[in-house]
Amino acid sequence: MELRHIRYFVLTAEELNLTRAANRLNITQPAISRIIREVETEVQTKLFTRHWDGLQLTPAGAVLLRHCRRILNEYQSAMDSVRRAAGPTVLNIGFFAPSLTSFLGNFLSKLSEAHPEYEVRVHDLSPADQVDALRTREIDVAFFGNQRLPIDDEFKTVPIQKFKFEAVLPGKHRLAQRDALDLKELADEDFVGYGERKFPGRNAKIAEICQTAGFVPQFSYVASSIMEILGMIALGKGVSLLPSDVANLPHPSIVFVPLNDRIEPFFIIATWLPANKNPALLYLLEYFKDAPS
Repeated sequence: MELRHIRYFVLTAEELNLTRAANRLNITQPAISRIIREVETEVQTKLFTRHWDGLQLTPAGAVLLRHCRRILNEYQSAMDSVRRAAGPTVLNIGFFAPSLTSFLGNFLSKLSEAHPEYEVRVHDLSPADQVDALRTREIDVAFFGNQRLPIDDEFKTVPIQKFKFEAVLPGKHRLAQRDALDLKELADEDFVGYGERKFPGRNAKIAEICQTAGFVPQFSYVASSIMEILGMIALGKGVSLLPSDVANLPHPSIVFVPLNDRIEPFFIIATWLPANKNPALLYLLEYFKDAPS
């Protein structure tokens, strides 16, 4: 009898319903029925009787359930001992500045509460540097926007949060006091853009958005970081389009103005290598399945 047989039997015995057990295990009902039959063949006796409203354990099934629970407890105890002997589980997270203030900080607090034995290390990296760090296993998971990055089918990705694009203007700009503006009102402005090496595809995304409003943006300055972009805008070097979460960063002498245009939102995606089985990473991914977007 394999460990998965024991787990499936215990869960079915707890639910006493094949449909509910299959849903909890994320498998089909015929699959769990087959596994239960395999267990019954192994022990050479019936473990359940079937009734109109579900299942009932036979006396033999009740005895096996006690032993199986003991086996699973011993297995979990053994795994915990091995992990303690091996040292703390370390989760290396790649991020860029807005992530920590918008959504990542909440996750880190939850993780610390639920799993104090996990050690988390965060690395402030540009999107391109995060991709490189994933490939070399320096980080377990990366968080960056849905710009055009050379990731292809090499990684798994899942969108976890979305933000609106907003116009970012110097505080003394003629449009700075507006509650909202039309993107076409920025057609004659100089734009502050991103360095392609660190932020591949970001300028192309801004240009694509502007083209829907009938103009091609002129990038008068290219920055190598988000903070540099904000600094150049504060100095009056130009305007830009940035996701609204960037407003969580310190930005004196700058204003964020919502746009009236219908623009596809900016998605933050989590990215990781499929072969990475770090338990802290798996916890993170489960957390973001249930987190509000």
